Amino acid sequence: MEKLIKLISQDDANIILFPPYTLISSFVNISKNSNLNIGGQDCHHEDSGAFTGSISASMIRDSGANFVIIGHSEVRAMHGKGPDNIINKIQSAHENNLITIICVGEDIKVRSEGEHYNFISKQLKDSVSTTSNRNNTIIAYEPIWAIGTGNTATIEDIYEMHAHINNTLQDTDIFKKGNPSLLYGGSVNPENAGEILSIDNVSGVLVGGSSLDYSKFNEIIKSK
Repeated sequence: MEKLIKLISQDDANIILFPPYTLISSFVNISKNSNLNIGGQDCHHEDSGAFTGSISASMIRDSGANFVIIGHSEVRAMHGKGPDNIINKIQSAHENNLITIICVGEDIKVRSEGEHYNFISKQLKDSVSTTSNRNNTIIAYEPIWAIGTGNTATIEDIYEMHAHINNTLQDTDIFKKGNPSLLYGGSVNPENAGEILSIDNVSGVLVGGSSLDYSKFNEIIKSK
């Protein structure tokens, strides 16, 4: 963390780390007086109740974090809960003044059937809450078929999907005055980060495995 904070202090990158829940408070304390932000990896859709083992948005906020990821592909796969659960998580996060990073993405079956645009449109519409605005919402496109599969999304794939996401969001009443930032998250590494970040409609990247290796993460930060 100390090496990362020193690196960030010499850089103008906006970096958010999502540590395990048990380390959020420690990360917040270590990163004080830096431009490093901390977030939670997910939250429960209720703020209180008989939900043993769950972490609420208020717990994340009380730990000092100000971001939370909602709808990550791994969470969707493990828990398999529908759009009502996603929207309720988003609302709970916003009510606790957390900025939501909402993940959307299709699997290889949807992509191969040519239904990826329709699929993403539905995911987006199911993820727009009355509490959403461009300041408390970030969208991350993470094509499931390009995560740890050996398949790689091309620059054209990314550009076209991000354009579709922008157009879909502009059709909603909530984002008519401006869209939220768009991140790309599909096997981002030091070799492809620079090219991905050069795409006009990509505001940043959601980094997975490469973020666990300081040297790789360092290269990604410098490639912006």
